[in-house]
Order: sequence, then structure tokens, then C-alpha cells
Amino acid sequence: MSREQKRRKRKIIDPSTEIVVANNTYGIFAYESNNGALSFVLEENGDEEYITYAEARKLKKYFENMSLLIIDVNSEEDISIMDVVRGLRLTDVYKSYLELVEGFKEDEFDEVEALYADALADFCVDSEIDDFKKALKTPLRNAVIMTTVEMYKQRRLSDRDKQDLVNTRGEDFWTDIDVSVRAAEGH
Repeated sequence: MSREQKRRKRKIIDPSTEIVVANNTYGIFAYESNNGALSFVLEENGDEEYITYAEARKLKKYFENMSLLIIDVNSEEDISIMDVVRGLRLTDVYKSYLELVEGFKEDEFDEVEALYADALADFCVDSEIDDFKKALKTPLRNAVIMTTVEMYKQRRLSDRDKQDLVNTRGEDFWTDIDVSVRAAEGH
């Protein structure tokens, strides 16, 4: 099969197509456009907001760094998550996410109907070390590090090998995290 036959063409997406996005950080995600036309606050990881495709185009950098995750598309025109991803030119980061975090094969990407905001946390805690290493060499790197640190703070991650891979500062890294957790808990 030739590359042209295998490659799916990018669809024309109506600017009013509704997209569901979720906060993929472990803090408040707040956004307000320069003209004030789009404004929303997502207080916790997994909080969702409905936006249009036109609005999503303005938020591209937040999808690239995985602060926001496209989790669903509400369309009567058979527009998939991958159609939106292609339209926003986010294929590399979502290819890594779908393969490593969600466990889909590339030929299944167009069939994905919904994503789950807690999947990255589950990946950081439960993945095999080789998959974790692979993720650190993809556009997901910063999101994986941030999520791994948060899972450590929540005492959900105890895998020392993963901790060592994330530690980029030396011996003080996890000690500093422990101190900040104790301070937040009031100890």
C-alpha cells in the first residue's frame, strides 16, 4: 500500500464544532483571550470545558505542552479527535500520547472516540520502565515529568527507577519535593 493510500486526508472542520478539553495539570488552568471573548478556569486535573474548534486553534500551545487534553469531539459530521489533532497540527504529541499512554496502535487512532484525563497519571505509575523511558524521549517529556512529580507527592509513585529518570538536578531533587509536600501538609 502506498503512502498516499494509507495516509488519511485532513478534513475540513467547521469552526463551530464543539470540542471537549480537560485540565491535564495538577493546578488551576486559567485562560482568557486577549479580547476577552474566551475565558475559562479549570480548577483541578480532569475538569472539563466545551470550546469550539475556532477557539481550540488559539489554545494550540496548551495542547502541545499537554496542559490541556482534547478528550472528545461533539460533531454530527463524523469528526474524530484525530481529525481535530491533524487540523491543529498536533500529530506528533498525540501520536506519542495515544501509543504510549493510551496503548493504541497507529491504525486505531482514527477510531478513538474519547480520551481520559487520568490516563497520564496511570501511565506514570503503572507503565513498564522501557515505555516510561520512551515517553521521556517524546514531546510528552515535560508532561510526564510534571505528572510523575505529582504522583510522587500524592504518594502514588514509589518506583525508584522512574524517580531516577525524572531527577535532572541531582540528589536534592526528591528531597526538595518532600519538603514542599510536608510544608503544604502543615508538618
